[in-house]
Amino acid sequence: MNSAVYRGQVRHCRYQPREHVFNFPLYMLWLDLDELEALAANTRLFALDGFAPLSLHRKDYLGDPTVPLKTAVIDTINHLGGNGAGITRVMMLTQVRCFGFYFSPVNFYFCYTPSSARYLLAEVTNTPWRESHCYLVDLNSPQPTPKSHHVSPFMGMALDYHWNIQAPAEHILVHIENRQQETKLFEATLNLVREDWGSRTLRQALLRWPLMTLSIVRGIYWQALRLWMKAMPVYQHPGK
Repeated sequence: MNSAVYRGQVRHCRYQPREHVFNFPLYMLWLDLDELEALAANTRLFALDGFAPLSLHRKDYLGDPTVPLKTAVIDTINHLGGNGAGITRVMMLTQVRCFGFYFSPVNFYFCYTPSSARYLLAEVTNTPWRESHCYLVDLNSPQPTPKSHHVSPFMGMALDYHWNIQAPAEHILVHIENRQQETKLFEATLNLVREDWGSRTLRQALLRWPLMTLSIVRGIYWQALRLWMKAMPVYQHPGK
């Protein structure tokens, strides 16, 4: 199987107007979108559009839930100006429902041609509005991307995302910087190590993080409280 489990941490570093740093340990599922049915048959700990300790429901993700997720990813690549014609495999790095509760701040879709990883499609969801937006990164030549989706009330919109991404193998490294012109205001680094898919690996992850998705939401609000206590500037949602 191409699918796996990745474990590690995400690190956030805010530099201005005041410093704020934290590390958050987590696991994420690495799912080949062509293997979903086989994965559900492989273990009782994972289900597809059903109930299990970990379950993937199509409606939680990108696009029309009646359209296969792989098709929706390729359609979005084309819509954002990429070329989805040569994409043969899509790997999703994500959170799924954990005991029925779902939230994933960002889903990463790594899109492969027969020879290499070609694109990263990042599906970003904000809190508490649960609005989603996609950014497309050409892995052959990553370019800064203007921010066009309100995520945090403590970060403005006049920013560019700068991407540093290693094609996943035994490790995954996704590094994103928020810059205002040449000034780096914030960076986030996802650093994960691969473990083979299977009941044992999933069981270990569940024992260490029994409520992963709920822990993510709790962590977001805890860090928001800490930022508020540091009197960080607050930016209103531009569409509200």
